[in-house]
Amino acid sequence: MTLLQQIRAAQVFDPARFLPFEIGESRAGWVRRDLATLLRRWPDTLEIGEASVRLSAALATEPERTAALANVTRALASDGTIKGWRDETYPVRIRPQDAPLLHIERAAMRLFGLTSVATHLNGYVRGAERMGSVPIFLIWIARRSATKSIDPGLLDTLVGGGVASRQDPWNALLRECHEEAGIERALATQARSAGILQVCHEVSEGLHSEMLYAHDLEVPVGFRPRSVDGEVSEFLCLAPAEVADRLANGEFTVEAGLVTLDSLVRHQLTAPPDPQVRAALDRCRVGP
Repeated sequence: MTLLQQIRAAQVFDPARFLPFEIGESRAGWVRRDLATLLRRWPDTLEIGEASVRLSAALATEPERTAALANVTRALASDGTIKGWRDETYPVRIRPQDAPLLHIERAAMRLFGLTSVATHLNGYVRGAERMGSVPIFLIWIARRSATKSIDPGLLDTLVGGGVASRQDPWNALLRECHEEAGIERALATQARSAGILQVCHEVSEGLHSEMLYAHDLEVPVGFRPRSVDGEVSEFLCLAPAEVADRLANGEFTVEAGLVTLDSLVRHQLTAPPDPQVRAALDRCRVGP
């Protein structure tokens, strides 16, 4: 896999294989056609047509929608269709600034092709020395635990996690900094926003659509991350060239790979810069 293929993997989506999932007059997500047939068991909640899957208009409020879909998702989890139940909900919005239309178990987001929000931290060391060499730039990378329900054992950003209901990307980042890497709040609050990227790619469970809020944090030379919640099996401190090699080898999750590659490009750590890579990254950016 080349770096360009790594980016393109984040946007592999064929709408013809899916039906729009509509709430009111808006498309909130996408349901793969073979999965839509599983939803016919709940005609009072979901209207399955030739052109769309629609949430019943009788469910007029957020609590009503949340409760109705909770009944659906619990049943689908009981029969094994939805795996990795977390007892944690994500908000469902049409636009980031909108009030949530409903809240749904995070493990069910992919089945309905709903857009989740995640927050990521690129941790780097500037000025570190190795074997008496000139100062260099090193990047901290995490390896996901082998027990993770999604992408076990793959490489990840130093810190990364979903933004649950009633959270925002910044406060979720501060929480994840402590839980995943043992980063003290005083250091974590020095992180700086590095933009938003979006992924949308088909997965076995349906469609993974996610907004990735990226952040950069320079950590001290003596910094050593530690896993507090057990979701990370090891941390690696790598030179940019090795990070790029591991990206090209497909060792990263799609999402973390995109955030990490974007960081390499922004810090001008890939040489020579590839115009195709930059253009593909730009297509994944949200906003200016």
